[in-house]
Amino acid sequence: MTAHLRIWNESRIVDAYRLTLIGPPAHWPGSEADLGQLAVYPGTYEKINIPLVLPRDSNLAPGTLVFAVRVSSTENPNAIALPEGIIQVGKFHATDVAMIRRRAAGALWSSNLVQLRNTGNAVTTFRLRADPEDEVAPLRTRLRRSRLKLQPGEAARVGLSTRVTGPTVTGRATTWRVTVRISAPPMEECTVAFVHRQRPIMPKPALRAAIALAAAVVATTALWLSPVGGQRPKAKTESAKGPSQEQAREQTQKQAAAAAKAEADKESQKQEQASSLRKQNLQYSLFVDSVKGPREDTYTVRDGYRLVVKTVQITASGPATGIVILKAGIRPLASMGVDRTRDYTPPTPLSLKEGAKLAIDLDCETAAKSPHDATSEPDRPPLPPAPSTLPATGCTSTAVITGELVPLEGPFAEPETPTATS
Repeated sequence: MTAHLRIWNESRIVDAYRLTLIGPPAHWPGSEADLGQLAVYPGTYEKINIPLVLPRDSNLAPGTLVFAVRVSSTENPNAIALPEGIIQVGKFHATDVAMIRRRAAGALWSSNLVQLRNTGNAVTTFRLRADPEDEVAPLRTRLRRSRLKLQPGEAARVGLSTRVTGPTVTGRATTWRVTVRISAPPMEECTVAFVHRQRPIMPKPALRAAIALAAAVVATTALWLSPVGGQRPKAKTESAKGPSQEQAREQTQKQAAAAAKAEADKESQKQEQASSLRKQNLQYSLFVDSVKGPREDTYTVRDGYRLVVKTVQITASGPATGIVILKAGIRPLASMGVDRTRDYTPPTPLSLKEGAKLAIDLDCETAAKSPHDATSEPDRPPLPPAPSTLPATGCTSTAVITGELVPLEGPFAEPETPTATS
């Protein structure tokens, strides 16, 4: 999409005009707010083409969108024009579907969650259906909701239970693949799948333990009914040093039971710790002061989580020559002047793993700009030269980080997108 702008010079001298894009298109990916300068001879006009890349974003509602271009003269700063344009935004449908758990296991049943997100800019009705891929699979699936309506940008989770209709008592585990089909006209049908591992009711370790217990019961009963046991006195097998054979056997059984209980408690604690990690919203403030405090402030991602950065709101005060730098580790994300701070929104999903750092750095220069400085802005009057005895003026800057903390492990973990940055 391209907007065409015609600029007339009605003065008697050659003039240059500064062009700035105003409105939502200035913040779209692929568009730039500063369109540069355009020289126009007296009594003539020049044309400029402004490319506009309409993003596929659920926050961009369909309808009429108004934008403007600020045209300011370099010769006469008071001569400013604001021509407006209109963009017709149409509807588009898109969805993001994923399974919370890629593998589920159980001898009689299992559960899972289907995560849906409407990434289009129109209200969409989704219909869901789940079935095993193999027709002979002894499984019966049930969705908690088979139809739901989502607003643009809205997300939902649908529960899915799988019941085993033909359980097995012993033997090896069997793997079955279950497919979930999602249809949302006018979009094409999409599918996601997960694996259900059908375990036997009595696995091999439990079967061995049952056989050993039965053998121990039979042996104990036989010993009790034998002439050695019962009413007759037991033979003394205790030596002069150490316990008897019966005491040693009891001690070995107690140690084995204690070790098994400790292993079970450790596994249960690990599962509880993994399930306790949930997604959290993050809003964290960074502050730097070039005079009273450190010139750099850092946020470190918590252990067990990764940070998905949505936006960073940056404000600053101080001399116009100061520079604010936003960094992810040692990689700079954005740099801006103190007098031209703006909010930073990642053009692509920005994901920082545990231990990664997001920092704001402040470089505050104290020298004033020269009226003939090449970087001075044409729409500002020239500044008087700064005296050499001018006292140092400090800079301050604040950055508010907004995002989500997503667990790396557990039932609430989410896979990273291919464009994420760790």
